[in-house]
Amino acid sequence: MRQRLWYFRNVTHSITRALLSLSLTTTILVVGCSAPAAPPTPTSALPQGITAIDPPIVLKDFSFLNQDSLPVGLKDWMGKLTLVTFGYTHCPDVCPINLAKFKQVKLALKDTAAQVNFVFVSVDGARDTPDVLKNHLRLFDPSIVGLTSDDVATRALATQFGVGYKLEKATPDQKDYSVTHTASSFLVDREGRLARLYSYDLKFDAIAADIQQMLLTDKSG
Repeated sequence: MRQRLWYFRNVTHSITRALLSLSLTTTILVVGCSAPAAPPTPTSALPQGITAIDPPIVLKDFSFLNQDSLPVGLKDWMGKLTLVTFGYTHCPDVCPINLAKFKQVKLALKDTAAQVNFVFVSVDGARDTPDVLKNHLRLFDPSIVGLTSDDVATRALATQFGVGYKLEKATPDQKDYSVTHTASSFLVDREGRLARLYSYDLKFDAIAADIQQMLLTDKSG
């Protein structure tokens, strides 16, 4: 478990360094989305563990099924902030922690949580059917939206967020396997643009405070 957590943190830190680099490459955030006019730059006023993507990166549309087998696309995120993480229901450690953190963020936001979508994107669509997602998310908060699709669509969306994942299979037909994946969480703004990267180690109250600030900024603007 320590080795896996080390890997997730290492991936997260690698993505963060890439976002702060002047040589942002297509393997991180540009593939599958509109390339920014200028590379993302950090906002020094933000707490450690929060990376502002400036300018925000416009996401391309997608089509997934939620836990109720209903289609969901980028248009369904518009008008609210959207907190997103990628994972899978068989994950023994990182994903449950992220989902529990999402619930804590929601509770910390209180009434303003209604202005935020909470989304869990499965990177294991073969096993994470809508029904499986629904039963899993009930353990944390049934209002969290679970999304699932085939591997092609999942990788296309994951690439837009700079998320990597690998199904650890010895053979293609192996049924019992783990998935190595990026552990970070992300915030998409009301216009469907990737605006924040939150490190896996970041506490829920720091995420809630940053979201609250963004909501206030939007309101004042």
